[in-house]
Amino acid sequence: MAIGIVLYVGMLLQVQIVEWSHSTFYLFPLQVYIALFPVIIGLLIRTPKYILEMKNRQPMVFDWIIFSAIGLPALYIVLMTFLPFSPLGAGWLSVPRILLLGGTTVPTIAGLVFGYIVLDSFKVKNASK
Repeated sequence: MAIGIVLYVGMLLQVQIVEWSHSTFYLFPLQVYIALFPVIIGLLIRTPKYILEMKNRQPMVFDWIIFSAIGLPALYIVLMTFLPFSPLGAGWLSVPRILLLGGTTVPTIAGLVFGYIVLDSFKVKNASK
């Protein structure tokens, strides 16, 4: 239910951002939306299991190996979707070739993966170790 509401609100927001970007020729907000909306969806996909793990009230640890191996490369792709269009990266930061060839598919998958991995990296500390 929550994912459906977020998708509906997200689509309404996307229409408004696209219209505004077309009228002002300013692409940065659209690029940020394209990069960050899948991250939110990835977080929402993993949230129910994360809440069940939190209800156990057991100590949790952060799995740096999963986050470093999967999350950081996905974060790089997400950031490179909009950083070259920002005032910070304009002119000297080039868009990676995979993003130029893949359209919005690659940043969407990377955003979903990053959002999921952020919550998946929190693990219940195993008492048997």
